[in-house]
Amino acid sequence: MTKFLAMLGAGLLAASLNVSAVAADDPAKADAKAMKERAEGDYKAAKKKIDAEEKAAKAECDKLNGAEKRACKKTAGANEEAAEKQAKATYKKAKADAQAMK
Repeated sequence: MTKFLAMLGAGLLAASLNVSAVAADDPAKADAKAMKERAEGDYKAAKKKIDAEEKAAKAECDKLNGAEKRACKKTAGANEEAAEKQAKATYKKAKADAQAMK
């Protein structure tokens, strides 16, 4: 799970920067808007990655039987939930940081 969260964090940092046109006379607003847009893009990318990784994990679980399969799916679901909480917390913090810059 630690490896998964580390990969998630790296993915969030590696997302592309998407900046909209903002009045050039207020660089702080431009920076805040850029941070907010980046946070939104990072969050969307993280959610897609989390969903894909959960599908892959559950596909691996489907190869198992009985109690092992149930335990595997439970673990996959818990890992997804933890990753989603981490992504959401990162998003909320980045959004708050952007708001504080205005």
